[in-house]
Amino acid sequence: MTVFEQYRLAAELLRERVCERVAAGLPQDRWQQGVAAEVGLALHMSPNTAAKFVARAVELEKILPHTRTRLREGDLAPEAIPVIVGGLAHLDASDRHTADELLCAEAATLAGMGLKQLAARVEQVAYRLDAQATVDRNAAAEKDRTVTIRPLPEGMARVSLLLPVARGVGVYAALRKHAATLIGIGADLRTRGQIMADTAFARITGREATGGQPVTVNLTLPATVLLGDQPGTAYLDGGGAMPAEIARNLIGKATAAGVAWVKRLYIAPETGAVVGMDSRARCFPDGLADMIRARDRYCRSPYCDAPIAHTDHVVPHAAGGPTSFDNGQGLCAACNYAKEAAGWSSAVVGDPSGRHTVDARTPSGHSLRSTAPRQAA
Repeated sequence: MTVFEQYRLAAELLRERVCERVAAGLPQDRWQQGVAAEVGLALHMSPNTAAKFVARAVELEKILPHTRTRLREGDLAPEAIPVIVGGLAHLDASDRHTADELLCAEAATLAGMGLKQLAARVEQVAYRLDAQATVDRNAAAEKDRTVTIRPLPEGMARVSLLLPVARGVGVYAALRKHAATLIGIGADLRTRGQIMADTAFARITGREATGGQPVTVNLTLPATVLLGDQPGTAYLDGGGAMPAEIARNLIGKATAAGVAWVKRLYIAPETGAVVGMDSRARCFPDGLADMIRARDRYCRSPYCDAPIAHTDHVVPHAAGGPTSFDNGQGLCAACNYAKEAAGWSSAVVGDPSGRHTVDARTPSGHSLRSTAPRQAA
């Protein structure tokens, strides 16, 4: 199935669900999240990615017919659609329709452009149509400044600062300037990039990069692996999977510095399922929610890698579902809201692995199963 067909069917599904809810007299709050969740499951996308996909499908059908035609005819790559839709999002509907004609009425207009060139052309057209709205959009973007973390392979992680461009350039220039005073001095063999990274860590945390890092470590591995009797993997909450050797080193350094609190998870060795937990942490969330978070790691919706934000009842509490380890699951906020839409249901089911498994039913009648990850390997 082509991407064009996927957009077409997503828009069609949205229309069907709207008609169903209107006919049933149901409230319209958060209904679109349920449709996005359906689309995400069908296309193997995260709910967040699917929500954006559905929004673009509606935009292509209602406002950007020429862009839709270019996609159908193969004149635009699928990756170009988010660039065009996102670049015009701040304009009103009339200006977006005009921009669509200026950009995509003729196939030759955007022929041969890469995504960066395309983004620049879209911005030029948007500015020409409504200069003030384009300026206001850039000014308003400052509210989106944030810090994010993304685990990477080889035990690394990328911490990103999203800042207004002047501040971002200032941060980078300050780190680079400081690194220039140290690179090649004495016995320091670090590269410029290594010095900049170590300096950023030290200035943000107030500790040198070589010192122990305060951590709360969820040990999701058998004692035999922890003690080094056999190989295996560990999972660091927020940091992802890592070889047990690296986890032991991390825990050892932090414990030696007196800055580690260790939570012990009890794992069924035959299945890798979490069956219990105790904690020496001074302060932690409710023990039951802590166990569920440690068991599930990420949002339990298929294809969603988002961090857990809500501890959810698989069978809703209002429907008699107990507040228990077995009837609990970790979900991100979007997935939790989506499953509240009409037509969704879920239940805990048995699985040959012995691990916690949830069967979710969508309004279209599809069934998808989510099994908690194996805790040790």
